[in-house]
Amino acid sequence: MTDDFGGRIVKMAIVLLGVLAAGTILKSVSGFFIPLTVAFFLMLLLQPVAKKTAGMVDKLLYRIVKKFGGEHISEESRLAVIFSVFFVIILFVSLSLGVYVLIRGQIALILSKSNEIMNNIVVPIKSWLVSSGIFGDSTAVTNYINSLAESAMRIAPNAAKPIISGVFTFIMILFLTTFLMMGRNKLEENLEKNLKPSNFKKIMQISENIETNTRKFILTKLITSTITGVGIGLGLLIFLNPQDALIWGSICFVMNFIPIYGSFIAGAGVVLYTMAVFQRGSFLDAWPVILIVMFVNITVSDFIEPRIMGVKLPIGSVTVLLAVIAWAWLWGAWGMILAVPITIMMKVMLDEISEKAWMSALMET
Repeated sequence: MTDDFGGRIVKMAIVLLGVLAAGTILKSVSGFFIPLTVAFFLMLLLQPVAKKTAGMVDKLLYRIVKKFGGEHISEESRLAVIFSVFFVIILFVSLSLGVYVLIRGQIALILSKSNEIMNNIVVPIKSWLVSSGIFGDSTAVTNYINSLAESAMRIAPNAAKPIISGVFTFIMILFLTTFLMMGRNKLEENLEKNLKPSNFKKIMQISENIETNTRKFILTKLITSTITGVGIGLGLLIFLNPQDALIWGSICFVMNFIPIYGSFIAGAGVVLYTMAVFQRGSFLDAWPVILIVMFVNITVSDFIEPRIMGVKLPIGSVTVLLAVIAWAWLWGAWGMILAVPITIMMKVMLDEISEKAWMSALMET
């Protein structure tokens, strides 16, 4: 009995050390693993589109050649590679343009409303801090706010560094996605040649289950994020000008990819901005916006998303929360976005290759 208990302690210690070692590695080389992970998920989304397009074009070429009495040799695999590269480039250009427009628009938006934000948001917060006595008297609060402003000004000259890093990450994602999509078919061919039929079939079945579940979640999130962004953007047209509504709708679309926290942060930003552009800067001015944000998010999360998914999420809400926290610590904002699809992939792999049902059940909580 004592030996069994001691063996379990040793095993748990080994597992814990392995997790810590893996976390340290993932955090230290995040500059490579983040683009690779993003590229893998993009490949999951684009591969079926490239294959289907290649098949359609190959059939069209067959009909054209047959009409003129020629002999058609199928080029579907080669066409799939060509369309894979084409779709990756189109996606890369579209994302780059979208990110540029969004960042530029947000900066211009804040600068154009700087006085309103100062008078209706910063000044009331300052008055509340003074009246509450959290930071002392008015002088202490003023010094604290000024120190925050000075810190922001010190950070501003170094803003080029994350921008350059972001561009480099995008370029890595472009090349890695292209490489993965081009090498996918070749990998399957090599596995089929070198493995027993039964082993190859099992590997392909596991791969298909992982890809299907992960792809379904990503597509669902893409659709629901679009509905969220469009719904909030259209609702904001009642209170804001079209440019402001478009920018905040786009921000809500992007932030919705971050589970739990993303929608809350984006909604808080929308409410604070609405308070800033009105004269009184009160929640009385922003309550219709609060209702719109809550209505859209609740409708999407409780009604639309479950219908699109068809089944409940393979992982539970507690697992989602812990995954977001863990991956945010490892990879920052990228980790928060990638946390759920990575965890879903791990859960499906665990179901397929592990006989320990309690671990799978634990991840469903």
